[in-house]
Amino acid sequence: SIAAGEHVAIVGPSGAGKSTLLGLLLGWHHPARGKIEVGGAPLDASVIAALRRRTAWVDPAVQLWNDSLASNLAYGAGCAFDLGATVVAAGLDGVLARLPEGMQTRLGEGGALVSGGEGQRVRFGRALARRDVALVVLDEPFRGIDRARRRALLAAARAHWRGATLLCATHDLAETRAFDRVLVIEGGRITEDGIPTEL
Repeated sequence: SIAAGEHVAIVGPSGAGKSTLLGLLLGWHHPARGKIEVGGAPLDASVIAALRRRTAWVDPAVQLWNDSLASNLAYGAGCAFDLGATVVAAGLDGVLARLPEGMQTRLGEGGALVSGGEGQRVRFGRALARRDVALVVLDEPFRGIDRARRRALLAAARAHWRGATLLCATHDLAETRAFDRVLVIEGGRITEDGIPTEL
């Protein structure tokens, strides 16, 4: 059970089931046994559709388009947002400075013009642009980024979405120390659930 507005880290080895757990909330998987409820309602197609409209998702699998940086950040936002502030919050100001046509630079197929870590920051910026977010799903959100910057971006994410329910799956145990609660997943099961300093 995860309370509304709670921030929870999910940690475990590769293949343990972290992404599968998040995929259940995103409606990609259905439980073979048991049930999932969100806000007391069964997670059926209508609840999933409503939840997705209020979900921010950051994952290396999120598609980057062969379109401008501005268009990539605006994709899925569904509302007006402060593009400059989003660039700064996502740590993209240095990337923007080197792009030949600035915000209008096309990022190439799959974001080929930016590095893996820069692409992750574009994905993060896209999520930051969404409004009225109730659920934040971060699946290895800062892969390819150095530890100091990862820590700063995670702190920025938690501050930005302080009122939302936030789940962050990571391999980095150090990142979990900032959370009040950590779920440890091994072999498809939650094996530990508690305060990171105690685990």
